[in-house]
Order: sequence, then C-alpha cells, then structure tokens
Amino acid sequence: MLASEVDEARFHAGVSFSELSERSGIGPDALGNLLDGIDDFTVVDLARIAEVLGVPVTALLPGAVPDDS
Repeated sequence: MLASEVDEARFHAGVSFSELSERSGIGPDALGNLLDGIDDFTVVDLARIAEVLGVPVTALLPGAVPDDS
C-alpha cells in the first residue's frame, strides 16, 4: 500500500507528520486522508513528499528497492 510506504519513509527520515505537512504544503487533514488511505496520492503529492524526505519518488512506491548508495 502506497500510504504505508510513505509513512515508513517519513519515519526513516525522522520527519514528523506536522513537519511533513508544513514542508510539503499538504494540509494536515489532506495528508492524514492520504496516509489513512481515504484519498489517493497525486504525482504532485508524491513529488512534494519525496523532496521533503530527501528520497526519489520511486523510493515511495510499493516494492521499491532501497537505494543504499
């Protein structure tokens, strides 16, 4: 599930929910709905989240292989 991949990446980056919301420009209610699986992520959402977390967008996709480089 995409939401769990995003939440795991957030945890590994040490970024709080509120920090991710603020820095990505995705409001807390909207981000909560995304992470709870209520709403679907857009490509723009994923790009903003990836930028905040310092990972490529592909790292947020289910089944992605971690980039250890």
